[in-house]
Amino acid sequence: MRRWILGAFVLAVACDIQITGPTIDNNNNNNNNNQFDIHDLVNFVPVANPGAPVPAPGGGTEIPTPLPSGAQAQATAYAAANPLALARSCQTTYGESAWLFLDGLVTRLKSSDARWGYNIKATDGTISRDVIAYRGTGDATGSWAVDVIVDHCGTPSFAWNVLGFDPNAQWAATR
Repeated sequence: MRRWILGAFVLAVACDIQITGPTIDNNNNNNNNNQFDIHDLVNFVPVANPGAPVPAPGGGTEIPTPLPSGAQAQATAYAAANPLALARSCQTTYGESAWLFLDGLVTRLKSSDARWGYNIKATDGTISRDVIAYRGTGDATGSWAVDVIVDHCGTPSFAWNVLGFDPNAQWAATR
């Protein structure tokens, strides 16, 4: 056996044959097209039937108000008219001025329906930086959440991803 290995080595050297190992291809192509950031869904529990009665302020129940039909078109037009504000919407990078896009979008939507506002995160009580809310009940509890900025602090782009109605979600008129 040793003679065979030695013979193969001598033959390879004498004939200028190069022996190489297998080529290793280490390409990782991640084509994740998930439109939701995981933080958008943490502690936001949409109900299966948003048209069913939910507890009302002061007792009783009420049917949640559905999202306005023209809101998506208004938001899309606003995003198209404000690409620089959207591109600079990461508060971690641009600070307080990064709120320009979300504040402007909420103001635009409120011009036709005062129920639009900000989504309050259940995890820490802060205003979400990329999700807006539509108050679906008579008080500040119970709202629709709409994720409007995808890849918020990466390469932000506008979206209209309705996360659903959560009867326990908090809404704020201003931040």
